[in-house]
Amino acid sequence: MTTKKKERRKRTSAGGRRAERKPLWRCPRCGHRFVTANMWHSCSNHSLEEHFRGKDPTLRKLFDRYVAAVRRFGPVTVIPQKTRISFQGRVRFAGAVVRRNWLEGGVWLTRRDPHPRFFRVEIPMPGCYVHRFRIASLEDIDAHLRAILKESSAVGHQEHLPTSRRLHPRTGS
Repeated sequence: MTTKKKERRKRTSAGGRRAERKPLWRCPRCGHRFVTANMWHSCSNHSLEEHFRGKDPTLRKLFDRYVAAVRRFGPVTVIPQKTRISFQGRVRFAGAVVRRNWLEGGVWLTRRDPHPRFFRVEIPMPGCYVHRFRIASLEDIDAHLRAILKESSAVGHQEHLPTSRRLHPRTGS
């Protein structure tokens, strides 16, 4: 099955109705994919190696374990950007910033989670909560974080949207 056919495959909503997903738009300059055409972005390409250059090799192992935890809940594209690494389903829903001794993780949820692991919660628009947390050891990738990653992955694959909103984010048609 070609990639375009996979993008167009029919998905069933919670209500049982079927909707065909439109393929993601691909920027002709950088190749990054988005749910709407001509979406603003930095239009640059970076490598994972840039983020881990000069860092303790255990951080890369920790990152790889974090990525594996995210991928348990669906296909994910890892997108190294200039200052962060994003994880994308249909939209970017999680990611990490490599710090000196830890990873600063972030996930997009549709609700606020009061767990003490989150040191900051940003609300860029109503119903959109970006939770920030640290991953300093393998023990930090625990059952609670995996549950949050599952919830965030559903947001990234737009499973939280009503069927009509999945068709076109602006017009609903």
